[in-house]
Amino acid sequence: MRVNYKVKQGLIRACQILYQQGYLTGMDGNLSVRLENDTVLTTPTGRNKGWICEEDLVLCDMNGNSLEIDKRPSTEIKMHIEVYRKRSDITAVVHCHPVFATTYAASNRDLDGCYLTESIVAIGRVPKAQLAVPSTMEISDSISPFIENNEMLLLANHGALAYGQDMEAAVSRIESLEHFAKLSYYLELAKIQNEVDADTIQKLEELRPVYGLREEFNPCRKRSTDPANEEQTVNRQEEISEITALVLRKLNK
Repeated sequence: MRVNYKVKQGLIRACQILYQQGYLTGMDGNLSVRLENDTVLTTPTGRNKGWICEEDLVLCDMNGNSLEIDKRPSTEIKMHIEVYRKRSDITAVVHCHPVFATTYAASNRDLDGCYLTESIVAIGRVPKAQLAVPSTMEISDSISPFIENNEMLLLANHGALAYGQDMEAAVSRIESLEHFAKLSYYLELAKIQNEVDADTIQKLEELRPVYGLREEFNPCRKRSTDPANEEQTVNRQEEISEITALVLRKLNK
């Protein structure tokens, strides 16, 4: 089967963009595009994506089997296939390991802060699929429950996944995910986060249809409007700070 030149170049361009930003390193990550006739064009296994050329790309069937002699697709192609099977509107999938998103993926923290107006509208809370062994059906099974109502996911102790109606949309979502994760990390690390109030969050979420976004999504973590709960949170934070200071004093003696 002959693959359109622009499709190949678009996939290579996406690899280069993500590689230049440090989202793809070494042999990590994989990208794919769904074509007509139930075929998928994907990156090969064991190659640095920053050096990919047209001849390296692999054509597969919808079971992840290579349709080309002496070419092996990414070992995680089954994860891509699972997305395509569940979402007929999706034609591009990106999996990589951006540092800050992967930090949340490998931590016990959720990426769900209500910090930025843009992320509240477009992202909400990023679900985290349970720990699964890469390159096995475990990872397909782990993401399966989240595919229909999300376009970006964290993979526990692994990395991030995003998909869209075309490759530009998929890459843009990975970029937005990493930007949100980076800002969240710095805010939470410095303990200076100022979450948007619940009333404004609701107004922002109501704007989703205006921007053409899917109505079903996971909202960010809403801050409690109960003063008693807020007071308990403040007291708990002060208690933790006092304990930390006490421990540091003892260690410095």
